[in-house]
Amino acid sequence: MILKGLAVIGTVFLSHFIYSKIYWEPELKDQGYMLFNLREFQWHNDVLYLGESSNYWVSPNDTDKRTISDMINDSIDGMRLSGMQVPAYHAGMFLPIIDLIDTSARVKKLVVTMNLRSFGKPWIYSPQESALLRTKCFYQNASPLYNRLCATLGFHASPSADEQDKKMLHCFEFDTLKVNFELPHNTIKTWCEQEKFPLPEGGEDFPKRVLADHYIKGYAFQIDVNNNPRIHDFDKIAEICKQKNIQLYFNILAENVEWADSLVGPSLVYFMKTNRDLLVKRYSEKGVIMIDNLEKVPGQYFGEKDWTTEHYTQEGRMIVAQNVAKTLMLYFNQ
Repeated sequence: MILKGLAVIGTVFLSHFIYSKIYWEPELKDQGYMLFNLREFQWHNDVLYLGESSNYWVSPNDTDKRTISDMINDSIDGMRLSGMQVPAYHAGMFLPIIDLIDTSARVKKLVVTMNLRSFGKPWIYSPQESALLRTKCFYQNASPLYNRLCATLGFHASPSADEQDKKMLHCFEFDTLKVNFELPHNTIKTWCEQEKFPLPEGGEDFPKRVLADHYIKGYAFQIDVNNNPRIHDFDKIAEICKQKNIQLYFNILAENVEWADSLVGPSLVYFMKTNRDLLVKRYSEKGVIMIDNLEKVPGQYFGEKDWTTEHYTQEGRMIVAQNVAKTLMLYFNQ
């Protein structure tokens, strides 16, 4: 029994050694890409920019293909910045990465994108959440082999797309919007059900109506600071950066406020702005430097025209980048 026990222990240690030295790095590159980048970038940069697809998306007509983070890096003097981005990432995915930053590393400033839609139910209950939670296993502060086993054996929450959809639709039907002005349609469900663009010959301009409904689903919500998971994630990020003595910036991404107004009206814009105001106030009070790009990018500089998006043409990316760079330089010596 003793020999068998020693054999098992030896096998575990040998497996850990072999996986860590041979297989972990390639698997991180494939399945834990942000940590793969962090392991190198934190030692060679003063600033890291954590984002999602908004950072690298380019229009086919763009002549300037640089990412937002590259534009920022080219606009700041005396600092080096690199971007780390993975599509569909939100604060819950950034959190474990930030927790793994080595306090002895060169990086002492961190810019984290704050996507307004990520606070809403369609993103919280996204069908992609299960895949993200699997990836998150690779970001645990544990041994590489243990993390790999967690991902392989499913030691993580794994909500099905059907479960997520049911939760989202329940919120659409029963979450009530409470305001101090007249709002005839106080749930997303009733708001989306209304006729919007009637045609003289009868019927509706359906493509326009579908787009308006996308905007309502994306932005018609009020952040509950006690129950919203993204608030909890950003709170923890602020705490960790304070403990690690990292100067933290939250970059509120630009949304197409112009189209939200023209498609739906000022009542929807009200929710976008009040949610932004709440975030600015909450995190400014926690010592985070807020960069507010919500209304900075004109509608013509947004990428997709048939969906709510934080994808920008080169002009839009430059507007966001310049605002971030200006703020970084303002706090250069702090």
